[in-house]
Amino acid sequence: MSSAMCEKRDFTVPSLDLHSLLSVKVKIRQEGLLDSLLKTSLDFSIKALEAFPASKRHNVSLTLEGECHLVCITAGTPVLSCMVHLGTNGPKLLQRINPESRLTTSSLAESHFAGHHCCDELESCFEQATKALANINPSDLDHTELKITCGELHLTYSTHQPLHTLHIQPRRRVFLGKTLSLEKILETKTQLEKSGEMKKDLLTCFQFMLQHSNQYKEDNTQIILHGNGEMLEFVTGRKDNHTTKYFIFTDAQNKAYSQRVLVMGI
Repeated sequence: MSSAMCEKRDFTVPSLDLHSLLSVKVKIRQEGLLDSLLKTSLDFSIKALEAFPASKRHNVSLTLEGECHLVCITAGTPVLSCMVHLGTNGPKLLQRINPESRLTTSSLAESHFAGHHCCDELESCFEQATKALANINPSDLDHTELKITCGELHLTYSTHQPLHTLHIQPRRRVFLGKTLSLEKILETKTQLEKSGEMKKDLLTCFQFMLQHSNQYKEDNTQIILHGNGEMLEFVTGRKDNHTTKYFIFTDAQNKAYSQRVLVMGI
């Protein structure tokens, strides 16, 4: 149902911690407002907010949409606004920050990313966003919206009536250290499986890489897994200017292949 047609219910809590959210859930149930959509959103937000450090649970608001009601839970004076979006690909926690004036690099703070593990271990989404903002013409910053999508993080810095959108979406890069680390590869595989991001073709690439791991033990190597639109990159040695690249990919029958490319002139 459109939020314009929903009745709003406000709750004030000291912190968006587990105790406060469960207390709100009890009150909503007692008032007969806890429909299936609201329950799904609230249960998801409780789980998602587990990753937030204590400092990020204050001065924040959380908005949940049910079939007929909007529930807004506020802790302190909100600097960060969160809303659960129930999409076709599952629920997402959308986070929004409205800078006091124009959007600049000083609008970004590492504390806004607290509890988030970036997909890119070589250059974090915070670093990429800061660099991208620094390259924008200052006259455009008054009407620029910054959207950062990185794993479970959906963070927007929005100015008044934005005319331009800058989207930061880091690719997944894993740094294996000086040489190939099977432990780190298996750890990454487990993380993707737990998060539901491990698709069939990408899993085939992982299995191929693990079966032929001795082929990829050269120093200063970039190993790119590519399966049906899903891509993941492993890096050993230097963080850039790699001397060797490997591409592991699948065909239409989900069979994996590997190709080695020497990078000249480095």
